[in-house]
Amino acid sequence: MARITIVLPAYNEADKLEIAVEEVRKEMSKYFSEEDYEIIIAEDGSTDGTDVIARNLAERYDNVFHVHSDERLGRGKALLNAFRQSSGDVLVYLDVDLSTDISHLKELIDLTQNYDFVTGSRLLKDSETERPFKRDFASKGYNFLVRLLLRSKLKDHQCGFKAFRRKAFFKVVEHVKDNHWFWDTELMILAQRMGYRVKEFPVRWRQGERSKVRIGRDIAYMFSQILRMFFDSLKERRGERKFLAVSISIALLILFAIAGYIGFGSVANTIGKADIKAIILASSIYAGSFIVRGWRYSYIMSILGYDAPLIFSTESIAISQTLNVITPVRIGDLGRAYVFKLQDVPYSTSFSALAVERVFDLISVIILSFTSILLLSAIELAKTPLYATALLVVIVIALYFASRIQNIIGDIVRDANRVMRTKKAPVILLVSLFLWMIDIIVCYIILRSFSSGDLFLLTVLAVSIGNITKVLPITPGGIGTYEAVMTGILSHSVSSSIAFAVSLIDHAIKNIITVVLGIIALSSLNIKLRELR
Repeated sequence: MARITIVLPAYNEADKLEIAVEEVRKEMSKYFSEEDYEIIIAEDGSTDGTDVIARNLAERYDNVFHVHSDERLGRGKALLNAFRQSSGDVLVYLDVDLSTDISHLKELIDLTQNYDFVTGSRLLKDSETERPFKRDFASKGYNFLVRLLLRSKLKDHQCGFKAFRRKAFFKVVEHVKDNHWFWDTELMILAQRMGYRVKEFPVRWRQGERSKVRIGRDIAYMFSQILRMFFDSLKERRGERKFLAVSISIALLILFAIAGYIGFGSVANTIGKADIKAIILASSIYAGSFIVRGWRYSYIMSILGYDAPLIFSTESIAISQTLNVITPVRIGDLGRAYVFKLQDVPYSTSFSALAVERVFDLISVIILSFTSILLLSAIELAKTPLYATALLVVIVIALYFASRIQNIIGDIVRDANRVMRTKKAPVILLVSLFLWMIDIIVCYIILRSFSSGDLFLLTVLAVSIGNITKVLPITPGGIGTYEAVMTGILSHSVSSSIAFAVSLIDHAIKNIITVVLGIIALSSLNIKLRELR
């Protein structure tokens, strides 16, 4: 099976096709054996004899194949049809006129070792381009509109010199709607939006003797496709806002339902008695914990071979936690990986580090919650069998949500095994336990300002289980679900109004501190929240 597939899209290319195939074979022979690659001619309903030439070439060479269409499919659909019949792990396509210097082919292929989508660029600083002013002006205008309206970071979207990793390509291409000239632009934009690693590099490029692009006709078509994708994006954003509005409504409904059940007057009266000094102390401790979080992530990254400065690591965590607070789908981990990608850290490395962090968080939460459950059971079992039964139910729930967290981590955990098996793993576990203890202590400080009872074990249980339930993508930052669980557990030993007030203040402190630090970090790194969303 070929490791590399090179597709040559051909529509009425009788005068160029054979030369192109021979040049590609000549260049590939410098670095690869014939068994390492295949060439597929995506011949798209040609009427000038291109199909006969393609068929002859396929008969002449064992690694050249001809994919024919009786009628014109369009550039994008013809390419996709050929890629579906390919066997390569790396998928490449080149324009038959070889406008891009073929000597860049090895570089294009090599870049797929670190990137999912790679494209040559005629518009980067180091690019060397020869073409008429009219076409140069039209191309720059087109790419400017794509960057402006579709928020792409690429300079050149249509250079016919691209390569893709197979798995990533087929995941993205199923969302592409265009079948012709806009196909590769849409593909590259969607790849960026879906978080894949995209790279463009400068090439030497010269205008072919004749181009099938017709300025007048195709400008209108391309502009219409830009607008179509722009309005599709608006619809998606409206859908996202609608989803966010629904999730916020659910959060408010849960909070109002609890407050209504307890009594609005009682809840308001209790919150009014909150100790400002306790709130300031709890806020300071929680804010300081971000430095520890940053150190932990930086430490994990160092094991994986990347130097992550403490401040930068702390800022990235503040940003990712902010995303988790303001969205119901907990996209913060993706946001953190994106921030590190700006420092040239591969997504795979960031996700491996995140997997390690999440696994140790999970272990820490289980240790703390189960320890508190066992100790509370030992204390309370003699008092009331019903309470012991309820605790057993909590254990079952905790196990369920723990398994959900594990499923979310999924395959990435396997990539992180080498970190977890090192001698440094106990350090990460101890730091993780320390961080969760800070989370618990923040809540305990608030609780002690309302009640003087010995409630530390109950606080451990409430905070642990409350955070486990936040993994469910129901409300932004788990608002509502966290308070409901906290109130239910704490109200065993304090009044419902105190339990609810503590859960509200505790969660508010953590969310407000997180968002404030996240905004500061975004400003420091010059990243827009909309860009991350």
